[in-house]
Amino acid sequence: MTTALDRLQQFRQRLYQTFCQRADVAMDLIDALAHSDQVESPVAVSQVPSFRRRFASIYDALHFTKRDQPQLERLLYDSVPSDSQTLAGYEVYAVDVTPQPRPAAATLADRTLLRGRDDEAAVPGHKHSLLVRLVQTGKSWVAPLALQRVASDSTGPQVAAEQVRQLHQQSAQPKAVVADSGYANHWFLRAFVAMQGLCALVRLRSNQVLYEAGSVQQRRGRKRVHGDPFRLSAPARPPDRQQELALPGGRVVLKAWHNLHFIKLARLPGVVIQVQWFRPDGQLRHQRPWWLFWSGPTSVSLEALFQMYAWRFAIEHTFRFLKQHLGWNAAYLVLAPATECWVWLGLLAYWQLLLAREVVTGYVPPWQAKPKETSPWAYTPRQIQRALPGFLAEIGTPAVAPKPAGKGSGRPLGFIPKPRTRYPIIVKGQKAPKVVAPAAA
Repeated sequence: MTTALDRLQQFRQRLYQTFCQRADVAMDLIDALAHSDQVESPVAVSQVPSFRRRFASIYDALHFTKRDQPQLERLLYDSVPSDSQTLAGYEVYAVDVTPQPRPAAATLADRTLLRGRDDEAAVPGHKHSLLVRLVQTGKSWVAPLALQRVASDSTGPQVAAEQVRQLHQQSAQPKAVVADSGYANHWFLRAFVAMQGLCALVRLRSNQVLYEAGSVQQRRGRKRVHGDPFRLSAPARPPDRQQELALPGGRVVLKAWHNLHFIKLARLPGVVIQVQWFRPDGQLRHQRPWWLFWSGPTSVSLEALFQMYAWRFAIEHTFRFLKQHLGWNAAYLVLAPATECWVWLGLLAYWQLLLAREVVTGYVPPWQAKPKETSPWAYTPRQIQRALPGFLAEIGTPAVAPKPAGKGSGRPLGFIPKPRTRYPIIVKGQKAPKVVAPAAA
């Protein structure tokens, strides 16, 4: 019988084999990131006792590490914990983008303006799209499966749609992908058309308009595609289903309307769900309700759909942990491939914490309450990270120990490096300037 320790060792061995170049320093860097107390910069990770190499090897690894990406993604999918939960028979996934501001990196190519909230100014930088498997309700743990940078000629929904298509090819198990209102468009939802067992649950804007099915036959031409408009601000008909849930501190009323579709995606009819929160005294907790769109069968209960979307917030905790404790925003690199390599190494360090939670007892500071449950999901990623240094020293590493290479020759006398190319900030939506043809002589 394969134990949890064996599964972790097999993961580390297979991970080591996915690196085609600079595999040893990459594994050492992943281990150092996995138990670093605070990551200030890539070079600062060289001061972690478990990192056996010198600081210069870190930047060498970030610039020259190569990995077999299909083999790595297959490894991540195979390593999803076997006790991951499902809802209504569906494996639940979440997708979202996270910004990486780089306002001062003039030599970093393909920077776009990252628009935040209305009270925040746009900042240039990169964005990454992350697809994760939600593994345990009520916990912040996730299993990251796909990571890709959103290029300037693409958008987050387009990249997420491609990640969802690749996910569908992994297995035939029913899957539900949960996303926020930024994905309630045809760029993302068209990936779910004609895909058996793959469903979307996205949040809608409160002023969005959907359409009924076209049922009126005209005298001439084809049958109408779109019926009457369905405005979320003022539903035109009573709901087809309704359910009430009792929650701590109040209750939730769920209402559902069937057979509605988007104006640009009539081939994907679905269920629109309204979520209203009430206080114990009967007053509304929020001025505006949630609106959700479900592309799956109507047989799924409203309670299960509500739980699926509430589960989505685990990916927000993951982004925060990756940035605060695994250094996602700590690398001020000037080359986009090196930046993506750093982000991937941090994600793989998170995977080691996920698999080590079964064999490592998390460290809880004296001023924090210890968990009362005894399951492998009891401790948080940060508590497992604090307890990891001694454990990694005991189990060893597949990476080969460094060998002395002597002192480098350095730059030749009189060598002057060329200045790096400065790249403009790309503003999406701007039209290219018109080129005026020169007048004929």
